[in-house]
Amino acid sequence: MRWQGPSGSAQELRARPVAWPDVTPLVSRLEAAGLTAAGFPDYVARTHDENVRRVREGDLDHLVFYLLQSRALATVPPIEPALSAKTLVEGMDAATRKAFLDDGLAHGARAPVDATARIAALLRTLEKPGADARLIYFKALVETVFPGRSQRQEGLTREYFRAMRFVYEKEFVAQRAAAPASAVAELYRTRGLSTDTAVEAGFVVNLGLEILKSLKADRQIRRVLIVGPGLDLAPRTAFRDTPPESYQPWAVIDALIETGLARVADLEVTAADINPRVVDHLRRSRNPPPRLSLVTDIAEKNGVAFSQEYREYFADLGTHLSTPPGAARAVEDEDGRLRKSVQVSGALTRVLRAESLDIVTERLTGAGFDLVIATNILPYFDDRQLALAASNISAMLVPGGVFLHNEARPILGDLTTALDLPFEQSRRTVIATVTGAAPLGDSVFLHVKR
Repeated sequence: MRWQGPSGSAQELRARPVAWPDVTPLVSRLEAAGLTAAGFPDYVARTHDENVRRVREGDLDHLVFYLLQSRALATVPPIEPALSAKTLVEGMDAATRKAFLDDGLAHGARAPVDATARIAALLRTLEKPGADARLIYFKALVETVFPGRSQRQEGLTREYFRAMRFVYEKEFVAQRAAAPASAVAELYRTRGLSTDTAVEAGFVVNLGLEILKSLKADRQIRRVLIVGPGLDLAPRTAFRDTPPESYQPWAVIDALIETGLARVADLEVTAADINPRVVDHLRRSRNPPPRLSLVTDIAEKNGVAFSQEYREYFADLGTHLSTPPGAARAVEDEDGRLRKSVQVSGALTRVLRAESLDIVTERLTGAGFDLVIATNILPYFDDRQLALAASNISAMLVPGGVFLHNEARPILGDLTTALDLPFEQSRRTVIATVTGAAPLGDSVFLHVKR
């Protein structure tokens, strides 16, 4: 697609499948993992098809989380997903529970009465979705996956079982493992591709950009790629019955201007996602410019307290998105969450474009990027997929370009070194402290292309 950015230059980007010659620096690693030149095209095609399937599965996960939690289904009280998963699994006899957790088989098991009632309430609501963008999408999703009306209650019940199995394994089984974090990470390698996003995700990116500025004060970034920007369609936690939003592209633009790393006049930001729903949402965001409702997923209660650094970040968030620039006032609501509203200016919508991209199996051709950001998406890939994603990211960076991410797996450092994209800096930051437990935080890693 050809796109004219704020600088006036016409840029054409096109996604193409990765080929064996593209991964030359990683050939020995890939061969050791069972891939060959002859079998590589088939592996890429199968992986892409599998990722498309995982996108659909992720959307169905969101649908389940919505039907459990939305207050739009007013006739039945909302249910917290983890509690519903616990009720479902622990209500099974021992043999059924083992078969369900081992293989996803639940012969003879029934969904809890309240979950069944919520599924029925959703199907009634979808008959007349009105102007609610989320309901309109879910109606289309249900009609596509379950074209026969008589299939839908049973079909959604199957999706409920599948989603609850993951939630139970993550929240209860993995937590009893010898290494809970590793057990959770392993679950993410096969689950549906979620579009979950949160305001907190921008904090670690902002920190990474501040580090970049400190390393090279005169660095200027003009072309940026954000991989997997996300859309909060229906998250499992901190669900709100508000229109879906994508925060990261706008937070990145705001942080680039705040740090002095970029100027609006020549900044071009591409948000690339495998999920067409995310791409369509961001393309529609250009006209009219969006008003962002920024609310923290984390709440200050039950011993949780925001760090001063995070409070300052949220207070300044969005300063450079509106015209004239200025920080919207942040308030703390009755639930202990920070919130504010920011109107994005029309001038900034010309900075942002959206493209379809499977970062594992595809790369964008055209001019290279000065900065590639990939946060909270790399955990979904196994080691072979991660190798291809790293290769594609490296290929899309210009010499001296920066890769910013928050994936702590050591293998990624080995891969990026082989790709002439060595590690440069990392930092750990705290979003909130928790009484009697480890703080809530994240890490940022920076690599620079040779």
